[in-house]
Amino acid sequence: MDKVALITGGSSGIGFEIAKKLAEKKYSIIITGRNLEKLQKAADNIRSLYNADVEAFSSDTTDEESLKKIFLQIKAKKEKLDMLILNAGSVSTKLVSEYANTKDLKREIDINLWGTILATYIFLPLLNKGGKILLISSAFGLMGAAGYTTYCASKAGVINFADALRRELLNKEISVHVACPSDIDTPMYRKEYKNMPEWMKKDARGAAMKPEKAADIILKKCFKNKFLIILTADILSLILLIKLTPIRFKNYILDKIFPIPD
Repeated sequence: MDKVALITGGSSGIGFEIAKKLAEKKYSIIITGRNLEKLQKAADNIRSLYNADVEAFSSDTTDEESLKKIFLQIKAKKEKLDMLILNAGSVSTKLVSEYANTKDLKREIDINLWGTILATYIFLPLLNKGGKILLISSAFGLMGAAGYTTYCASKAGVINFADALRRELLNKEISVHVACPSDIDTPMYRKEYKNMPEWMKKDARGAAMKPEKAADIILKKCFKNKFLIILTADILSLILLIKLTPIRFKNYILDKIFPIPD
Protein backbone atom coordinates (compact mmCIF):
# COMPACT_ATOMS: atom_id res chain seq x y z
CA MET A 1 0.00 0.00 0.00
CA ASP A 2 1.30 3.47 -0.92
CA LYS A 3 2.30 5.87 1.80
CA VAL A 4 -0.03 8.86 2.15
CA ALA A 5 0.92 12.54 2.47
CA LEU A 6 -1.43 15.43 3.22
CA ILE A 7 -0.21 18.89 2.19
CA THR A 8 -2.05 22.08 3.15
CA GLY A 9 -1.60 24.94 0.70
CA GLY A 10 -0.84 22.34 -1.95
CA SER A 11 -2.09 24.06 -5.09
CA SER A 12 1.01 26.20 -5.76
CA GLY A 13 4.46 27.18 -4.56
CA ILE A 14 6.41 25.01 -2.14
CA GLY A 15 3.35 22.93 -1.21
CA PHE A 16 2.72 21.97 -4.83
CA GLU A 17 6.40 21.14 -5.45
CA ILE A 18 6.55 19.00 -2.30
CA ALA A 19 3.40 17.19 -3.43
CA LYS A 20 4.99 16.49 -6.82
CA LYS A 21 8.20 15.15 -5.30
CA LEU A 22 6.31 12.87 -2.92
CA ALA A 23 4.11 11.62 -5.78
CA GLU A 24 7.31 10.78 -7.64
CA LYS A 25 8.28 8.71 -4.58
CA LYS A 26 4.97 6.80 -4.98
CA TYR A 27 3.09 8.50 -2.17
CA SER A 28 -0.65 8.94 -2.44
CA ILE A 29 -1.30 12.66 -2.21
CA ILE A 30 -3.98 14.73 -0.50
CA ILE A 31 -3.79 18.47 -1.15
CA THR A 32 -5.90 21.17 0.46
CA GLY A 33 -6.39 24.86 -0.19
CA ARG A 34 -9.06 27.51 -0.43
CA ASN A 35 -9.36 27.66 -4.23
CA LEU A 36 -10.93 24.44 -5.50
CA GLU A 37 -10.28 25.24 -9.18
CA LYS A 38 -6.54 25.74 -8.54
CA LEU A 39 -6.46 22.58 -6.43
CA GLN A 40 -8.07 20.48 -9.15
CA LYS A 41 -5.62 21.79 -11.75
CA ALA A 42 -2.73 20.98 -9.42
CA ALA A 43 -4.12 17.49 -8.78
CA ASP A 44 -4.55 16.85 -12.52
CA ASN A 45 -0.98 18.02 -13.13
CA ILE A 46 0.43 15.63 -10.51
CA ARG A 47 -1.64 12.71 -11.81
CA SER A 48 -0.49 13.27 -15.38
CA LEU A 49 3.17 13.53 -14.39
CA TYR A 50 3.40 10.57 -12.02
CA ASN A 51 0.22 8.51 -12.46
CA ALA A 52 -0.35 9.16 -8.78
CA ASP A 53 -3.42 8.82 -6.58
CA VAL A 54 -4.27 12.47 -5.79
CA GLU A 55 -7.24 13.91 -3.91
CA ALA A 56 -8.02 17.61 -3.61
CA PHE A 57 -10.14 19.13 -0.84
CA SER A 58 -11.18 22.76 -0.61
CA SER A 59 -10.51 23.91 2.93
CA ASP A 60 -9.42 26.88 5.01
CA THR A 61 -6.97 25.77 7.72
CA THR A 62 -8.58 28.23 10.15
CA ASP A 63 -12.01 26.59 9.63
CA GLU A 64 -12.37 23.71 12.06
CA GLU A 65 -15.46 22.22 10.39
CA SER A 66 -13.86 22.04 6.93
CA LEU A 67 -10.81 20.30 8.39
CA LYS A 68 -13.01 17.84 10.29
CA LYS A 69 -14.82 16.93 7.05
CA ILE A 70 -11.48 16.04 5.44
CA PHE A 71 -10.51 14.05 8.54
CA LEU A 72 -13.75 12.04 8.36
CA GLN A 73 -13.34 11.34 4.65
CA ILE A 74 -9.81 10.04 5.18
CA LYS A 75 -10.92 7.97 8.16
CA ALA A 76 -13.89 6.54 6.23
CA LYS A 77 -11.47 5.16 3.64
CA LYS A 78 -9.51 3.58 6.53
CA GLU A 79 -6.43 5.50 5.47
CA LYS A 80 -3.65 6.74 7.74
CA LEU A 81 -1.14 9.50 7.05
CA ASP A 82 2.60 8.99 6.77
CA MET A 83 3.36 12.67 6.26
CA LEU A 84 1.51 15.81 7.29
CA ILE A 85 2.94 18.93 5.63
CA LEU A 86 1.56 22.19 7.00
CA ASN A 87 2.39 24.75 4.36
CA ALA A 88 -0.66 27.04 4.05
CA GLY A 89 0.32 30.62 4.80
CA SER A 90 -0.08 34.31 4.11
CA VAL A 91 2.22 37.34 4.08
CA SER A 92 1.69 41.08 3.90
CA THR A 93 4.10 44.00 4.04
CA LYS A 94 2.72 46.66 6.35
CA LEU A 95 3.75 48.54 9.44
CA VAL A 96 1.58 47.85 12.49
CA SER A 97 0.25 51.42 12.28
CA GLU A 98 -0.87 50.92 8.67
CA TYR A 99 -3.44 48.17 9.26
CA ALA A 100 -6.99 49.41 8.72
CA ASN A 101 -8.52 47.36 11.55
CA THR A 102 -7.76 44.62 14.06
CA LYS A 103 -9.29 41.93 11.83
CA ASP A 104 -6.65 42.60 9.19
CA LEU A 105 -3.98 42.89 11.88
CA LYS A 106 -4.60 39.37 13.18
CA ARG A 107 -5.16 37.72 9.78
CA GLU A 108 -1.62 36.33 9.44
CA ILE A 109 -1.61 35.12 13.04
CA ASP A 110 -4.82 33.23 12.26
CA ILE A 111 -3.61 31.68 8.99
CA ASN A 112 0.07 31.06 9.70
CA LEU A 113 -0.01 30.11 13.37
CA TRP A 114 -3.55 29.18 14.40
CA GLY A 115 -4.17 27.38 11.10
CA THR A 116 -1.01 25.33 11.62
CA ILE A 117 -1.92 24.45 15.20
CA LEU A 118 -5.53 23.61 14.32
CA ALA A 119 -4.62 21.40 11.34
CA THR A 120 -2.06 19.58 13.52
CA TYR A 121 -4.69 18.99 16.19
CA ILE A 122 -7.26 17.68 13.69
CA PHE A 123 -4.98 15.39 11.67
CA LEU A 124 -2.55 14.16 14.33
CA PRO A 125 -4.72 11.09 15.20
CA LEU A 126 -4.30 9.91 11.59
CA LEU A 127 -0.49 9.75 11.72
CA ASN A 128 1.08 6.32 11.42
CA LYS A 129 3.93 5.27 13.68
CA GLY A 130 7.09 6.39 11.98
CA GLY A 131 5.19 9.28 10.40
CA LYS A 132 6.46 12.81 9.92
CA ILE A 133 5.01 16.25 10.54
CA LEU A 134 6.68 18.97 8.47
CA LEU A 135 5.83 22.59 9.23
CA ILE A 136 6.81 25.36 6.83
CA SER A 137 7.87 28.45 8.76
CA SER A 138 10.24 31.14 7.44
CA ALA A 139 13.66 32.67 7.97
CA PHE A 140 11.66 35.64 9.28
CA GLY A 141 10.50 33.37 12.09
CA LEU A 142 14.09 33.52 13.37
CA MET A 143 14.37 37.32 13.46
CA GLY A 144 12.29 40.46 13.26
CA ALA A 145 11.99 42.61 10.14
CA ALA A 146 10.16 45.92 9.79
CA GLY A 147 7.10 45.63 7.60
CA TYR A 148 6.66 41.94 8.46
CA THR A 149 5.55 42.40 12.05
CA THR A 150 2.66 39.95 12.25
CA TYR A 151 4.31 37.61 9.74
CA CYS A 152 7.46 37.38 11.88
CA ALA A 153 5.40 36.86 15.01
CA SER A 154 3.30 34.09 13.45
CA LYS A 155 6.26 32.27 11.90
CA ALA A 156 8.26 32.46 15.14
CA GLY A 157 5.23 30.89 16.80
CA VAL A 158 5.30 28.06 14.25
CA ILE A 159 8.95 27.30 15.09
CA ASN A 160 8.29 27.19 18.83
CA PHE A 161 5.10 25.20 18.34
CA ALA A 162 7.10 22.66 16.30
CA ASP A 163 9.76 22.45 19.00
CA ALA A 164 7.19 21.82 21.72
CA LEU A 165 5.30 19.32 19.56
CA ARG A 166 8.54 17.47 18.82
CA ARG A 167 9.03 16.90 22.55
CA GLU A 168 5.43 15.83 23.03
CA LEU A 169 5.83 13.15 20.36
CA LEU A 170 9.28 11.83 21.28
CA ASN A 171 7.80 8.59 22.59
CA LYS A 172 5.12 8.29 19.89
CA GLU A 173 7.44 7.41 16.98
CA ILE A 174 6.32 10.51 15.06
CA SER A 175 9.02 12.99 14.08
CA VAL A 176 8.52 16.75 13.75
CA HIS A 177 10.44 19.05 11.42
CA VAL A 178 10.25 22.78 10.66
CA ALA A 179 11.63 24.44 7.53
CA CYS A 180 12.74 28.08 7.50
CA PRO A 181 13.16 29.14 3.88
CA SER A 182 14.02 32.67 2.83
CA ASP A 183 12.62 34.13 -0.41
CA ILE A 184 11.10 31.48 -2.71
CA ASP A 185 9.85 32.39 -6.19
CA THR A 186 6.20 31.54 -5.60
CA PRO A 187 2.99 33.38 -6.55
CA MET A 188 2.73 34.55 -2.92
CA TYR A 189 6.28 35.97 -3.01
CA ARG A 190 5.71 37.75 -6.31
CA LYS A 191 2.55 39.35 -4.92
CA GLU A 192 4.42 40.27 -1.74
CA TYR A 193 7.25 41.93 -3.68
CA LYS A 194 4.85 43.80 -5.96
CA ASN A 195 2.93 45.26 -3.01
CA MET A 196 5.83 46.14 -0.71
CA PRO A 197 6.76 49.83 -0.34
CA GLU A 198 9.95 51.11 -1.94
CA TRP A 199 11.82 51.43 1.35
CA MET A 200 11.51 47.66 1.83
CA LYS A 201 13.20 46.98 -1.51
CA LYS A 202 16.45 48.56 -0.34
CA ASP A 203 17.66 45.50 1.56
CA ALA A 204 20.34 43.04 0.57
CA ARG A 205 18.09 40.03 -0.09
CA GLY A 206 19.33 38.00 -3.03
CA ALA A 207 17.43 36.33 -5.84
CA ALA A 208 14.48 34.17 -4.80
CA MET A 209 15.07 30.42 -4.89
CA LYS A 210 13.04 28.30 -7.31
CA PRO A 211 10.29 26.40 -5.44
CA GLU A 212 11.29 23.03 -6.89
CA LYS A 213 14.82 23.48 -5.48
CA ALA A 214 13.44 24.56 -2.11
CA ALA A 215 11.13 21.54 -1.98
CA ASP A 216 14.02 19.22 -2.84
CA ILE A 217 16.24 20.59 -0.05
CA ILE A 218 13.42 20.55 2.50
CA LEU A 219 12.44 16.94 1.81
CA LYS A 220 16.03 15.68 1.74
CA LYS A 221 16.72 17.23 5.14
CA CYS A 222 13.37 16.06 6.49
CA PHE A 223 14.11 12.46 5.51
CA LYS A 224 17.53 12.82 7.14
CA ASN A 225 15.62 13.68 10.35
CA LYS A 226 16.79 17.30 10.63
CA PHE A 227 14.49 19.20 12.97
CA LEU A 228 15.34 22.79 11.99
CA ILE A 229 15.68 22.87 8.20
CA ILE A 230 17.74 25.78 6.86
CA LEU A 231 18.02 26.06 3.09
CA THR A 232 20.85 28.54 2.51
CA ALA A 233 24.22 29.45 4.02
CA ASP A 234 23.28 33.10 4.54
CA ILE A 235 20.41 32.17 6.84
CA LEU A 236 22.66 29.78 8.75
CA SER A 237 25.12 32.65 9.21
CA LEU A 238 22.31 34.86 10.53
CA ILE A 239 21.31 32.16 13.02
CA LEU A 240 24.86 31.97 14.29
CA LEU A 241 24.95 35.76 14.56
CA ILE A 242 21.72 35.79 16.55
CA LYS A 243 22.72 32.96 18.88
CA LEU A 244 26.41 33.64 19.44
CA THR A 245 26.77 37.42 19.60
CA PRO A 246 25.73 39.92 22.29
CA ILE A 247 22.25 41.36 21.73
CA ARG A 248 23.51 44.91 21.23
CA PHE A 249 25.98 43.86 18.55
CA LYS A 250 23.43 41.56 16.90
CA ASN A 251 20.88 44.36 16.70
CA TYR A 252 23.47 46.76 15.28
CA ILE A 253 24.31 44.32 12.46
CA LEU A 254 20.70 43.41 11.67
CA ASP A 255 19.67 47.07 11.69
CA LYS A 256 22.28 47.65 9.00
CA ILE A 257 21.22 44.63 6.94
CA PHE A 258 17.45 45.06 6.95
CA PRO A 259 15.65 48.23 5.83
CA ILE A 260 13.68 50.47 8.13
CA PRO A 261 10.91 52.90 7.15
CA ASP A 262 11.87 56.44 6.19
